[in-house]
This record gives sequence, C-alpha cells and structure tokens, in this order.
Amino acid sequence: MLANTVLVTGATGRIGRIVAADLLERGYRVRATTSRPQAIDGGEGVDWRKVDFLGKPDYDELVAGCDAIIHLAAELGKKDRMKKVNVEATRALAAAAERANVPVFCYASSVSVYGSGRSVEVDEESEVLTPDRDVPSEYWALDYVREYGRTKLAGELALRDVAQKVRYVILRPAVVVDISQMISVRDWNPIKRMLAAHRHAHHIYVGDVSDALIWFMRRGISGQSQPGSVSVYNLAEDDYPAPRHVDFMRKAFAVTGDQRFRTIAFPWIADWLHDFLRFRTLPLRSPLWRMRFSNERLKAAGYRFRFGMAKAEELALGQLRLEAHHRPQQGFGEEPA
Repeated sequence: MLANTVLVTGATGRIGRIVAADLLERGYRVRATTSRPQAIDGGEGVDWRKVDFLGKPDYDELVAGCDAIIHLAAELGKKDRMKKVNVEATRALAAAAERANVPVFCYASSVSVYGSGRSVEVDEESEVLTPDRDVPSEYWALDYVREYGRTKLAGELALRDVAQKVRYVILRPAVVVDISQMISVRDWNPIKRMLAAHRHAHHIYVGDVSDALIWFMRRGISGQSQPGSVSVYNLAEDDYPAPRHVDFMRKAFAVTGDQRFRTIAFPWIADWLHDFLRFRTLPLRSPLWRMRFSNERLKAAGYRFRFGMAKAEELALGQLRLEAHHRPQQGFGEEPA
C-alpha cells in the first residue's frame, strides 16, 4: 500500500521545513511548494514544485493525487502582496481541493486575527478583526502587521465559503519560535530589554506546531470529522508557568554568564505608555503581551504537545552551554573583548 501524499505549501519556510521533515520521518510522501528554486533540496521522498502564488498556478495539477494539504505559504511583510497570497491563493487552493475530493485541508492562520482584544482572555469565539477594511484602533500594531492579521482572517473566511466536501482545520498559532529565535533575545538593544522583558512571550515551539498540524491531518484522513466541517483551534501554550522573556533570560544568564541576558524588567505600565505614545491609541484594548490565548478547545480535542516550552527551553539552554564551553576562557560574567 502506497503512503499518503501530503501537499505542503511554503515548505522552505521556518515551519514548513520542520513539517516536511516530520512527515518524511513518519512515512508520508511529500509534495512541497516553494517560490525559491535555489532552496529546493531534491531529498528522497519530496516532490518539489516551484509555485508563485502571486501568479496563476495550476491548482488542480498541484493537488492531484494528494491525500491531505497543509497550507503554510503566506506573505508576511509586503502589504501589497498579502491579499493575493493570503486570501485569493488560499481560496483557489481550497477550491481545487474540493474538486479533487482531498480528505483534509490544514490551514496555519495566526492569533493576529484577534488584534488587540477588548478582553485579556481570548478563546476561539472571541472578537476578531474587521476583515474587509483596516480599523487601526482594533490592533495596536504597525500597518503591515494589521494587514497580515486581516488577510489571514480573510483566508479563514475563504475556506468557510468553499467548504463542502473537504474537512478543514484552522490552527491559530501564537508566537512560533525555534531554538535560535529563543536565544536571540540576547541581541535585543538595552531599551527593548528593559521595556519588553516583562512581556508574556506567547511562545510555542515550532516542533509542536508541526506535530499538531500532522495530528489533525491524520484525524482528517481517517474521517474523524464531518466532510465540509471547519474546525478552529488556538495553538498556544500560554499556561506555561514561566512565560515571560525575563524568565528565560535569567535562566540563560545563569548558564552562560553572558551580560546580554542580564536585564531589569520595567513595570508593565511603562510598556503600555510606550505603545500609547507610539500608536496614539487610548488603552481600551489589550496589547498582545497582556492577552492570554486559551488552548482548552485544543485539549478537548485530545491533542497534547509533543515537546512543550519546557523541553524547548531545555534544548535552548543546552545549546547555550555548548556555546559557552567552546568560547575562549574569560572571567565569568565579563563582556567579551
């Protein structure tokens, strides 16, 4: 019996690389898209397709013979491309999946769809952004970040519009990080360290994002939900007991003595005032760092994180120990020359 074939869009991205590798490790065949031909690795088991979602791909040919789709491709930074890639391409891919009777379509959305919430506690039924126009007061963020949140939400709505036979799973990840990104807080400038160290990081490990996508994909392939259903889940670990940036920085400083991990966390009111001055918006909503994203629906579905942030921190601290071990000897806590 042939292994299931899974289409992974955006397979050279930060999440996509992990998803593709995890699928191969678990015995799936992978059809992977990228817009960067130089990034294509002709690895065994991967059928690479160069696809430009700004153009007019042959979506029917792309999904033909696939047993599942994991849609990760997105435009994150360029506003003028976001509607085309994040909304129109998502709709066209889902329509092709419907024509091909693909059993399941997993879509990586984002908690940015909630904007700056009126409530601190956020679940899947909480208020979301206005999808068809920019309302700056709904989201304390730069223009392109607001556009990203709106177009990811519009992508979700596009799936609902076309849903008939395919099972759709929408995951809204919090702040997805790999080990290098966790460690990169040492590169923050001193002002950012003081203002932002107190923040709830909302981190979720990239290995858990991949595992959750594949877990829901397997359920869809096996028919554990109704055809045409659209299920939405926050993918967050906001109940992790040491969630602030400063919590990790203190652990990293204890391991390395690296002064770049040493900081004083200013009270949250200083950060809020900074946002007020930056965005000229009265604090009637909660900035991201104050919000808490519920994962109760995720737990109720039966999913449990494969790694969790405790394991991710263990891996990051282990890497820092190795770095410290291989650095030239110097006085503990001294700045490098």
